[in-house]
Amino acid sequence: MDIVRVEVYLDDASEPLVVVTEPPFNVRLDPAEMGEGEHVLTVVTHYQGGAKDHHQYVFDVSHKNNVFAGHISQAPLRAPVEVELVDEVERENPKAPSPVLYGLLPVLLFLLVVVVAWYIAVRAESATVDQPTNVQKIARSVAAAAPTAKAGAVDGAGLYAANCASCHGTGGEGMGTVFPALAGNDALADADFVIRAVLNGVPGTAMPAFGGRFSDEEVAAVVSYVRTSWGNTYGAVDAARVAALR
Repeated sequence: MDIVRVEVYLDDASEPLVVVTEPPFNVRLDPAEMGEGEHVLTVVTHYQGGAKDHHQYVFDVSHKNNVFAGHISQAPLRAPVEVELVDEVERENPKAPSPVLYGLLPVLLFLLVVVVAWYIAVRAESATVDQPTNVQKIARSVAAAAPTAKAGAVDGAGLYAANCASCHGTGGEGMGTVFPALAGNDALADADFVIRAVLNGVPGTAMPAFGGRFSDEEVAAVVSYVRTSWGNTYGAVDAARVAALR
């Protein structure tokens, strides 16, 4: 659907702080105009036909010696509108972003994630060559006796630590807007969306596809782990649901 208008509300304000009616529908805010501490930004996106959706951004603002800095600590995974906080350097020396840099950055980040994931996979495979037992079979037998949200057919926590923590953080805290926080992220409520994101990646972001490397059981394990960890209570998923979406 085509966007026709974007309204931005700060904290509990009843009137929008910013209204964008022409593309590109991106929002850039100056933290110098906001108070010290944590804020919640609600972005309401209106589409042709009358549909609309709401996404919330959580960010912190600090003021020191007339220097104002802002940092987005939580951003929605599927938000159609990009929100940026202008830093002190941009405020004093505004310049147009380099299209080459902005075009190459997602590609470079994606390649970095792929290389790191490949290196971890190679190290993990070489470390288990001399093991006398099949760890995956043992994990499956234990899970059959006592299945839990974090330990299904495979170890979801271990898969996350080996493949996801370098970007999304060991505690699901994320890294800025490039790698969104998973802790407390309401987008995880949509189990099918999370499963597809792991299987196919997320176009236009640094999230790679793991469907070619992970089995249905492994995808179910890592999705269940992020949906039931760090305060998330969205519940586990099973391999059958993954297979239906693959």
